[in-house]
Amino acid sequence: MAIALLTPKVDFLPRYIAALERHWTPDGDNDRDGAARQLARIQRDPDAFLASLVNPEGRGDPIVLEDGTSVPRLPFVRFWITDGDYVGDLNLRWQRGTSELPPYVLGHIGYAVVPWKRSAGYASAAIRLVMPYARKLGLARLDISMDASNLASRRTAEKAGADLIKIFNAGPEYGDVAACLYRLGLD
Repeated sequence: MAIALLTPKVDFLPRYIAALERHWTPDGDNDRDGAARQLARIQRDPDAFLASLVNPEGRGDPIVLEDGTSVPRLPFVRFWITDGDYVGDLNLRWQRGTSELPPYVLGHIGYAVVPWKRSAGYASAAIRLVMPYARKLGLARLDISMDASNLASRRTAEKAGADLIKIFNAGPEYGDVAACLYRLGLD
């Protein structure tokens, strides 16, 4: 399995569209509404859609949380995981000048793999591939959080070399679920 991380680009967009047409999004396996919204955005302006997936400067309006609080937008880069075909997404977010994250951000990375490519080690391999990029940003670690009941995601973090730090309440922004915090050192 040879995998790579790609910055989203137009020549690979049809492969991402094919996943959306199967009602998959990085947010859910059967996300018909989310997939339809993304497909409409791509149809309207593919270049603007692709540009929205990469924001290493953290430009843009603040984010408004569920409680109405306005918080700064963090820099982020979304990568597409590929084995020649579209496999899934890995996104990396950070705060400049520190490995710390604000309390409203539970982890540096998030990942999602399409159902038809799961259980092949793609997500853990993608996490390892993003580590040099994170080091270049000055990060000393990657924090990875997930719903405590998401055993597949927990195994992925462990397979990538991350250690369980704690189980905690994710808070109202994340549905008040029990969550796990894993940490992967970049030394």
